[in-house]
Amino acid sequence: MPCRNRHAPGAEPMKRNLCILLLLLSAIVGAAAAAETSSAEEQIAVTGVTVNPDALMRGDTGTVTVEIKNTGETGVAISRAELYPNGIAVVNDKTYDSVGIIGPGNTMSFTFTVQANTADGIYYPVFYLDLRDSGSVRYSVPVTVESTEIRVNVVDAPETYPANSEDTIVLSVGNPRGSSVSGVTVTPTGEGIRSTQTAVFLGALAPDEEKNASFRILASQSTDLTFDVSYRNGNNEHHATLTVPVEIGERTVEPDMVVNNIEVSQSGSAITLTGDVTNAGLKDAYSVKVTVDSPATATDPYPVYVVGGLESDDFSSFEVTCNAQGASSLPLLVQYKDEDGKTFSETVTVSLSSAGQAGTAGRAPADISSGGPQGGREGMGMGMSFGSGFGQIPVVEILLVIIGGVAVVVAWRKGYLGKIRDRFRK
Repeated sequence: MPCRNRHAPGAEPMKRNLCILLLLLSAIVGAAAAAETSSAEEQIAVTGVTVNPDALMRGDTGTVTVEIKNTGETGVAISRAELYPNGIAVVNDKTYDSVGIIGPGNTMSFTFTVQANTADGIYYPVFYLDLRDSGSVRYSVPVTVESTEIRVNVVDAPETYPANSEDTIVLSVGNPRGSSVSGVTVTPTGEGIRSTQTAVFLGALAPDEEKNASFRILASQSTDLTFDVSYRNGNNEHHATLTVPVEIGERTVEPDMVVNNIEVSQSGSAITLTGDVTNAGLKDAYSVKVTVDSPATATDPYPVYVVGGLESDDFSSFEVTCNAQGASSLPLLVQYKDEDGKTFSETVTVSLSSAGQAGTAGRAPADISSGGPQGGREGMGMGMSFGSGFGQIPVVEILLVIIGGVAVVVAWRKGYLGKIRDRFRK
């Protein structure tokens, strides 16, 4: 029998079923692949972002650290990680060009170095994670640029500085930034300036925190005193400066001794001086003593009258005994110390022919402990007088002698003296 090329019964339906089966398998594989891709992206979570320092100043270099975690049950292959600048310069953008696989439950961190070569503001560089099998993760990181500097101000400083005399200057250092700074150090400099502290370390300053720095300054000339304040924002060092003018001159607020109500009592060569000493300065005086200077010689019982401490506007009485043979006047010497222990003296010239005098004196530094010379301004004794020359005549004494003589003559003529003599004989 001749062979015929004829389809077997039922061949066409089988062919259609096979095609349908292949299509279903292809759809299942595609869906599984899509599900696997979606699952890999969903497994990666950004669990932490750290920017150091919290706020960069213009020109600062800092770091941005992003931490991720694989929250799934299978490993995820990561091709690379990047931080797209978006206004902030990224220094190490090629560091994570090849990463690897992050296992289930594991964490991984990526640190990028950034630089704030831009204006103040908030910028959002984008963290990008490229997954090897397909898909990616993106996360925006806020980075703040704030160039506000710390503030330095004078809290207390004298208007004038006596030459080579120690004075105190107090500064306040405040942090108006929204982030903390560290390593705050204040250093004084200036021509002709010496300081007992080469620098004062204040440490860290939190936002809106303020600390004081005190310096003991000795100036030998009028000059500019500059305070350099160094501090760190992250690892970046910054400086703030403050210049304070220093003027050499007499101090009006220091203790100033004024002598008043001087009274002179003289018996032969022995002289007693009494009066009041007042501190007219704005600062307290210490170890106040009153005595006499050459040509007078201090004698007992009060060669030196010790007043002790005198507060501002306070006074004390004194009594000094001395000998000034042949002198028509003598210097009354007031010695005292300031709060730093430096010794000063003031001198009042007292006339021995007048009573009820008052005097004031200037002030000059002296270093008694080291044997240095003493100095002072001499003040003129002030009191009642009858004019040049005539004030030297003892008018009261002469009148008393005349009255006494007249009384004796009258008593003799009346016979009173004879009666008194006869009474004593009986």
